[in-house]
Amino acid sequence: MPLIECSDAGSWDAFVSAASDGTPLQAWAWGVLKATTGWSVRRFLWTVGAGPPVGAISVLRRALPGGLALHYAPRGPVLSGRPQEWPALFAALQTALKDDGGIVLKVDPAWTADEDRASMAQLGGRLSRRAIQHQATWVVDISGGDAALLRMKESTRRNIRAGERQGISVEASDSDAAMDAFYDVLRASADRRHFVIRPLSYYRALLRAFAERGQVAVYLARHQGELVAGAVMLVFGTTLTYLYGGTRLDGDLKPGYLLHWRAIQDAQQRGCIRYDMWGVPLDPTPEHPGYGYYVFKTRFNGGLIRYIGLYDLPIRQPLAAALRLGERFIRAGQPEFV
Repeated sequence: MPLIECSDAGSWDAFVSAASDGTPLQAWAWGVLKATTGWSVRRFLWTVGAGPPVGAISVLRRALPGGLALHYAPRGPVLSGRPQEWPALFAALQTALKDDGGIVLKVDPAWTADEDRASMAQLGGRLSRRAIQHQATWVVDISGGDAALLRMKESTRRNIRAGERQGISVEASDSDAAMDAFYDVLRASADRRHFVIRPLSYYRALLRAFAERGQVAVYLARHQGELVAGAVMLVFGTTLTYLYGGTRLDGDLKPGYLLHWRAIQDAQQRGCIRYDMWGVPLDPTPEHPGYGYYVFKTRFNGGLIRYIGLYDLPIRQPLAAALRLGERFIRAGQPEFV
């Protein structure tokens, strides 16, 4: 059968991390993380003939009353430039998920083209009014060693040099102690900027899941021994991803610039050529609550990528009421993104 359930972490990550549309949300470790929060996970590879995989999709399952289930593939499917495989893959997946109690499959792939939206509509997909993941991201070319620094805005380079002169130190670790320290910074930022975060246990679980495969580092910036900024970074294939971050206000210090540059340098040593700075507003106007971090990310140059959005694909079309129940179930008390 062309749809094969995968149980090997190494072969899974090897395909997904090399795919042009592969992201950490389809990594093996992301499924491990979500299994600690009430989801179960199944990972499917798609093959053509006897050849190697040409597609993959990691599907999360949340049980609903009556033996039903809600399925979600964050940033899936992964087809690495072969979108023509999606209809056949979905047909096979539809059968597998129906046997698993499925009523709908939610997908929000890292796809950007109008024809990708058309393919979702042809399969009966409905564009969801509310996204689960960010619908746009900011991506920076970090190839070429120090040439990446020269491509950044002059103000960014100036802030990096200022951080060095001010004696800001940056350390990277995958220890629980580092994550605990980062959480203190994240909580301070959340209180100041009024966004929702998860409990510390979630971030510790994320660290364990990705650290097992050497894909995560917590970066902490200190000034005169005081913690002033932190970030959680993932390395997946040739992409560095900025997943979470926070700062403490401290006068004229701008520690985030040096922290991000140190993370870029480390990622370059591991072969990364692309820096996904994660979500930004679709319409970055000064009135948007995310405008501040949008401005910060644009100062590294790069470009905006807009995704096609979240689609609901039918597994059992008549059960619309159960779908609405499932959406309330998944979102109750949860942060909006990741």
